[in-house]
Amino acid sequence: MYVLLILLAFILLSLTFFESDSNSIEHSYLFEIRLAIIKAFIGIAFFSYIICEILSLFNLFSLIYVLISWVLINGIIIFLNKEKIKLSVFSIFSQKVIIPKKEKNILLFIFFLIILPLLLLAIFIAPNNWDSMAYHLPRVEHWIQNKNIYSYPTNIVRQVLTSPLSEYIIANFQILASTDSFSNLVQFASFIFILFSATLIFSILKIGMKGQLFLLLALSSLPMMLFQATTTQTDLLASSFFISFILFALLIIQTQDNFKINFIFLALSLTLGILTKYHIAIFAAPIVLYLLFILIKKKNNNNTIFAFLISCLTIAIILVPLFARNIYFFGSITGKDLFDENATIVNSTISIQNMLSNNLKHIVDFISIPVNGYNNLLFSINHSLHNLIGVSENMLGNNWAGEPFTVNNYLNEDTAGSIIHALLIILSFALVFKSMHKTKLILLFAYCFIAFSLYGLLFRYTPFDIRLLLPILILLIIISTYIIYISISNKYILNGLMFLFLIISIFPVYFNRAKPIIGNPFYLRRALTNSPKGDIDSTTLTLLPASKKKEILNNYILTDSIYRLNENLTLEQRKSLFKLEDSVGLFDFDKKTIFQKSRLDNYFTQNPLIQKNMDTLFNNISSESTAKNSISRKPIFIDLKTEFDSYEYMVWVYTKAKFKNGFYIGNSDSLKYRSYSNNIIDPKFYNIEVSDKNKNWTIKYKN
Repeated sequence: MYVLLILLAFILLSLTFFESDSNSIEHSYLFEIRLAIIKAFIGIAFFSYIICEILSLFNLFSLIYVLISWVLINGIIIFLNKEKIKLSVFSIFSQKVIIPKKEKNILLFIFFLIILPLLLLAIFIAPNNWDSMAYHLPRVEHWIQNKNIYSYPTNIVRQVLTSPLSEYIIANFQILASTDSFSNLVQFASFIFILFSATLIFSILKIGMKGQLFLLLALSSLPMMLFQATTTQTDLLASSFFISFILFALLIIQTQDNFKINFIFLALSLTLGILTKYHIAIFAAPIVLYLLFILIKKKNNNNTIFAFLISCLTIAIILVPLFARNIYFFGSITGKDLFDENATIVNSTISIQNMLSNNLKHIVDFISIPVNGYNNLLFSINHSLHNLIGVSENMLGNNWAGEPFTVNNYLNEDTAGSIIHALLIILSFALVFKSMHKTKLILLFAYCFIAFSLYGLLFRYTPFDIRLLLPILILLIIISTYIIYISISNKYILNGLMFLFLIISIFPVYFNRAKPIIGNPFYLRRALTNSPKGDIDSTTLTLLPASKKKEILNNYILTDSIYRLNENLTLEQRKSLFKLEDSVGLFDFDKKTIFQKSRLDNYFTQNPLIQKNMDTLFNNISSESTAKNSISRKPIFIDLKTEFDSYEYMVWVYTKAKFKNGFYIGNSDSLKYRSYSNNIIDPKFYNIEVSDKNKNWTIKYKN
């Protein structure tokens, strides 16, 4: 498999960066292995970016040239570092790693209970979260089809406007593997490297193996991290670069050794992080200013000049090309003018009141749980606090898409919070005043608050902000676990917390609604309480047969475009509605685990009605069109008409299965912006129009 070339490059880079002669406590054998692996991951991300950019210049982003590129990269690494690689291999296999038996058993338990299941889910279960279907994976398909990563006509502007690095890496995997089976691995790898970077930070702070295990469990039990680890979302990748940026900043602050190599990786981490999510720049800004202060204070002109040159170089190579393209194609760096006024994420009014409002809503979301009574209490408290600061939680222009604020309680990759980790942070803040490093730790908390507040100041509240704030949440957990570990000497309390983290981690891994290994948590809750699901999306309801829709609506009430279960129903009415929902197949997916479904079924785990629609859609494509495609070997041209959040990727999946002798998917009347000329075709070539209206796909023959 060609995709193994990327793995080979990763291994070779790890061996190249491994410092085999490190014997000090600060730079132990295990320390250097983890540090080398993190540097190798950054290197793979950088090479993926370079390949996409350079090949696109010549419209050569295709299998043969991507394959040649990775062969060349492997050859160059071997040619330049042959002796170092040999030495590292010898050192690794000759070194005996000594890990205490108890810690080793815990590591093995974590691996088999958490890490391995996540890896298997990432590889063998199809990507199926909504953002993957709407823009992460469709943009990759368009790039491969167009042989470049430039702007193309589409109605889903997120495909052409959002930061692209994660999809650059996915595109390299997808071209070499000719499958999306490895698309989730980018996020899974990011999950692992966050754990590596975080435990390295503990190692630098002279926290031993048990403390690092404590941190590892605290992070690997964070529901948002676990849910995202098997998706093609981008938040773990952005967080990975942010935490590695913090790691290299700490190395630079702690020692003058290896300043140049550490600064290169610090600059790469930051710029690649910004290329993944723009708001990483906001989170990193206070640290950048502090590093600048440190450099000036140390009065080392050589290091200062080097840092300035490397910063300019990485910005010029990694960020300027994207910014220049966006200005050319969309009129600004972010292309914000293409979004509807309500759909933009920038706050309409920059004010302290709006910032405090957003901060409160973010905190409430993070500490919410799937218990209605508790969430109603949170909503009331939040409303009272908003009255106190003199602004409404639903103030016009402060919420994304103008949606009224509700307390989120959906445990998924977009909105999952964790009250346990919130309590951990609160406990650590209470303990910080007893620490001998009180001043430095309070400053770290202050930095996190500033970064958190800058986000609330600049960006509108969205129901999925928890994942966008994930880099700061991870850093807060690192700080909190450090304070708790050095402050609490009672081993029973620490062991109890570690056991609690382990128990928490089981649920997102084995009861993930999108990829249930044991069962779907929503179905289990319904079964245990003898009641149906508590809400139905209004657009989903429109797809039901009219007769069944009326029966369901008699038992639901409309609230904010969501039909919520009428709480006045008797137990018998609830049981009856439970059976009705099952009879129309609305929540039939709830009962099935990943082992009971095909790969195609797993794409639709959260949206089974769309699968029925897609099946009907492609079964109705005339046999004449398919026959022409098979006989003439001429591609079928599909004119795709989508909405902002369409499930577009499945059109690509079904089209590949239907038209095996070639096809082209484009858009003849997309949103108006400048597209790359080579990515635009004459509308007269289109044979079929496939359109989506309110999550209902239809076909129209054009000639």
